[in-house]
Amino acid sequence: MLNTLVPPNLPEQVLALFARGTYGLAGNWSRLEGERDQNFRVTATTGESFVFKVCHPAEGEDVLTCQALALEHIALADPGLPVPRLIRSVTGEPLPRLTHEGVTFPVMVLSWLSGDVLGDAVLPPDSVRDLGKLLARLGLAMRGFVHGAPAERSLVWDTRQVLGLWSQVAKLPVDDRALAEEILTRHRDVTESQMRRMRSQIIHGDVHPYNCLAGADGQVNGIIDFGDIVHGPLILDLANAVGDFLSRAADPDETIFDFVRGYASVTPLEEIEADALLDLIEVRLLMTPLIDALKAANGIASQGYFQSFNSRSMPMIRMLRTEGRARLVDLIRRAASYPPKQTDHAATAEEAIARRRKVMGEKLYVFYDPPIHMVKGEGVWLTSSDGRRFLDCYNNVPHVGHCHPYVVEAIARQARTLNTNTRYITDQSIEYAERLSELSSEGLSAVVFVNSGSEANDLAWRMAKAFTGHQGGMAMEFAYHGVSEAIDAFSPSNAPEHWYAPHIRLLPAPDTYRGEFGPDTPGLGERYAALAEPLIAELDAEGYGIAAAMVDSAFMSNGILDAPEGYLQGVVARVRQAGGLFIADEVQSGFGRMGTQFWGHRHHGVTPDLVTIGKPAGNGHPVGAVITRPDILSHFLKAGPFFSTFGGNNVACAAGIAVLDVIRDEGLLANALDAGNYLRQGLRALMQKHAIIGDVRGVGLATGVELVRDRATKEPANTELNRLLGLLRDEGVLIGGEGKFGNILKIRPPIVFTKPHADTAIAGIDRALERL
Repeated sequence: MLNTLVPPNLPEQVLALFARGTYGLAGNWSRLEGERDQNFRVTATTGESFVFKVCHPAEGEDVLTCQALALEHIALADPGLPVPRLIRSVTGEPLPRLTHEGVTFPVMVLSWLSGDVLGDAVLPPDSVRDLGKLLARLGLAMRGFVHGAPAERSLVWDTRQVLGLWSQVAKLPVDDRALAEEILTRHRDVTESQMRRMRSQIIHGDVHPYNCLAGADGQVNGIIDFGDIVHGPLILDLANAVGDFLSRAADPDETIFDFVRGYASVTPLEEIEADALLDLIEVRLLMTPLIDALKAANGIASQGYFQSFNSRSMPMIRMLRTEGRARLVDLIRRAASYPPKQTDHAATAEEAIARRRKVMGEKLYVFYDPPIHMVKGEGVWLTSSDGRRFLDCYNNVPHVGHCHPYVVEAIARQARTLNTNTRYITDQSIEYAERLSELSSEGLSAVVFVNSGSEANDLAWRMAKAFTGHQGGMAMEFAYHGVSEAIDAFSPSNAPEHWYAPHIRLLPAPDTYRGEFGPDTPGLGERYAALAEPLIAELDAEGYGIAAAMVDSAFMSNGILDAPEGYLQGVVARVRQAGGLFIADEVQSGFGRMGTQFWGHRHHGVTPDLVTIGKPAGNGHPVGAVITRPDILSHFLKAGPFFSTFGGNNVACAAGIAVLDVIRDEGLLANALDAGNYLRQGLRALMQKHAIIGDVRGVGLATGVELVRDRATKEPANTELNRLLGLLRDEGVLIGGEGKFGNILKIRPPIVFTKPHADTAIAGIDRALERL
């Protein structure tokens, strides 16, 4: 490495003669600074300027050829990048040779970029961001360039080779040695191995204030000097630039943040890169005094800007240390669009509960006692703050699995592009509406977007009232459809003891296990459906009429019932005969959960007038919609326009589209049917062992397990259920409770739940029942 630390020093007249004969270049010559090359600015008689470089022969022909070819590659990859262009000789050579006093020197001629060397000038924040973007563009332009020389190059400024400078620590001032040892030790023990897992390519590696040009407006308008080109981690381009610009930064935090934010806006950082960046910046700063010590030990005096860098490097490292490592790492993560690592987690569950009560209300409304502090989700698994994993057999909102990578990427990609409302024409809302309409068929081709299932049901109810002119409604006893004031009336399960809605009638559940009609009753479906007749008559008699019946096709809150064949068809026929509409609430039952059909209402052979969907459609991202007939929507809009500010926004629709893609591509309808049947088969087998199981029922991945104290009397085992849920939690299996008696296990997992997951759940239930 030492043999390139002193640049050549050939007579100017020799160079001028060579330039005229080899390039046809003549004009005025002026010397430029260079650490390893002898550089001149040549201004031709035409007024055009060029850079004439006499390269150090010890650099190696392969390395210099690589530099020349890299510049030609960049010119093709990103012609707008403000970097020099290679000028070939009159015979087409990229690197003609000049022999002087028996030594052969490669020569390179480059175009001249206008502007002044930035030097000690301080860039304002917006200019730092722009430079970060420019540096990222340079990395992108070089991404496809391949050459073997940089990977094998021995270069003193290559961060990958910094440990070779360790011996120079002893030559530093005494006060600097311990800090230098600490930085190099961390690099050896931590960062060096991380670099082996990072994106790597050929990089510039030396974008510093004296390799940047600025125009009259002070903005950076050029990057020069590709002499330190190496093959290494891409992040070194950014780390080296930040380190070198920090040496003259008025506000280190601002410089780091703006550099990273600008760079990441063009080339997003990988998380491992973001977390290692501070260490690599410190290494870059440390390399300046170490290389200066190496030069001094070999009788080479540092000149020009090198002395300026050297005098500021160690003080800057100390300033960064004063700022605090954790804080700076989080600053970099924020600039790179990663959440801070240093989050204010509660030390104990008790502390978390106290904090929550203080700001979210005294009543907790949480699962389990004590509650579980969840920090991560993946597929059908949830991970708590103590690192324990739980099989999620309950949460239907992450419909295709917690944090499904395809959905997550769709959300992130769209959020980086555009997120606005449907008062503009947006591709995502149109595509999502088209796909929902295609899946619905049955004449349901009008889609109105909102933000949740509650909003969707609220809007569907408004549409039904407007279309029919009636004010009465019908829902299942112990139903749940949302939290708005209007829909709370359709949701007696929210607060059964306080429910009061004179304009709503509640249908007895078609419960063939403990309802009015048992499984052997002739015409079972019709018998239960007929129970709607007196309710409709009451609404008529009281002047409400019936605007709509709203039903969840899986009867989730009723305990996940196997409604008898023909039941829902009979209810809907009676409602329509009375002038009402049918609203199919598909928030829980739709999108393939029931396995037999995409929509739950199709499982019952019913065509609704309105379909409502909610957050499972976006895998947890806020999404809601009403899908209806065009005539119903048109009639509703006659009374005035309807608009939901962020219903149908680009990100929500991107999430919805991604969920549809996953359901299709991963065959999740078939999986829901197969895994659900397998699960119920295993649960029914447990009935032989555990008398507390009175009934197992359901369709697809919607399963109810009714617990009773006595199978003959069917006395609900409600207190036992509460205990069992805690025991299941201890087994690492999360299941919910349901039903108006509070005695039903509600098993409603993400539909990526498979047979092996079912085996885990069955075994956990078995062990928990034994302990019960």
